[in-house]
Amino acid sequence: MPRTLTENFVEQFRLCKVTGNETVGIIAELGQKDEYVAAAVAAARQLGAGALVLHASSLSNPNLPPYQADGREVAPLLAAAGECDFVVDVTVGGLIHSDVRTRITGNGKRMLFVAEPNDVLERLAGDATLRSEVEAGGDKLRSGSTLHVTNAAGMDLTADISGTDLPITHQWGYVDEPGRWDHWPSGFVACFPNDRTAEGRIVLQPGDALIPWQRYVQDTVTIEVEKGFITSISGKGTDAHVLEDYFAAWNDGEVFALSHMGWGLLERARWSAFDVYDARSLYGQELRSTAGNFMWSTGSNRFADRETPAHLDVPMRGCTVEIDGVAVVRDGKLVSQ
Repeated sequence: MPRTLTENFVEQFRLCKVTGNETVGIIAELGQKDEYVAAAVAAARQLGAGALVLHASSLSNPNLPPYQADGREVAPLLAAAGECDFVVDVTVGGLIHSDVRTRITGNGKRMLFVAEPNDVLERLAGDATLRSEVEAGGDKLRSGSTLHVTNAAGMDLTADISGTDLPITHQWGYVDEPGRWDHWPSGFVACFPNDRTAEGRIVLQPGDALIPWQRYVQDTVTIEVEKGFITSISGKGTDAHVLEDYFAAWNDGEVFALSHMGWGLLERARWSAFDVYDARSLYGQELRSTAGNFMWSTGSNRFADRETPAHLDVPMRGCTVEIDGVAVVRDGKLVSQ
C-alpha cells in the first residue's frame, strides 16, 4: 500500500536524523506546494520537533528572461533559517544554485530539497547501500586527473579534474550530517571540473534529456566546447535551433559555460519517467539519477563565482565515462570495480 506524503516525509526525516529537540525550517513560496509544507510540518511534529514555515513571495527563477533577482526577502529568511537545525526547501525551482543554500549549509545546517511527486519520493528513496556507491564514485573523481566522455555518435569531451580541492557533489537523497545539502530523491555523483578546462565535442542523440524542459531530445545535436564554453550548436532538426534560441535569449555569455559533470547510480530510476508521468509534474531527478547516464550542465557554478538564472541539466544515454583511462560507465552501463 503506497504511503501518504506525510508518511514519506516522516521516514525521510528519520533518515535525516531529525530529533525531538530540533527545529525544522520549511522554506516555501506563498501559495505554492502547500501539501508539501503541510506534510513537512506534520512529519516534524510526529517526531517531536518544532516546525517553522518561512514563506517568501517568490524565490524561483523563470525559464526565460527578463529576470532580476529581488533580494529583499533573503536576509530575514536567512536569519530565521539560522535558528533552525534542519531546513527543508520546497520552493518550486529550488535554491540549489543560490547563495541562500550556500549560506545555510555554510553555517552547519542540514538542508534538503524536495520537489518530485509523492510516489517518486517513495520509490526512489535512498539508503546506506546507495550512499556507499555514491561515495565510491566521489573517491574516483577525487583521485583522478582527466574526465573523458565519448559515445558512438562522435562525442569526445575531456575536462581537467585534478586537484585535492575538486568540488564534488554526492547525492543519495538524505542529509544526516551538519552542513550537508541533498535532493530527495537522488542517486548520482558529479564534480565541477576546473573552470574553463572542458574541451571537445558533445553529441546529443534522440532520447537524451533536457531539464528543466522535461523532455527528450528528438534530433541529433552537435555542440562544440572550447575552454569550458559552448562555442557552436549545430544540427538539422528543431533541437539545435531551440537550444541556440534559449542561450541567445539571455544575452549573457556566462550561460554558455559548462558547469558540473557526473553519472547516475540509482538502479531503480527509470529513463521512461517523462512519458510515464505528466512531465511538468516532475523536477527531473529520476532522469538525472538513472544508473549509467552521463549528465552535464550549463551556466551556474558557485565555485567559479558564476551565477546565472539560465541552467540546463542534460542527462545522456549510451556514453562511456573514463577517469584517467579507466571506465566507470561503458556504453551507458555502470562498470563494476
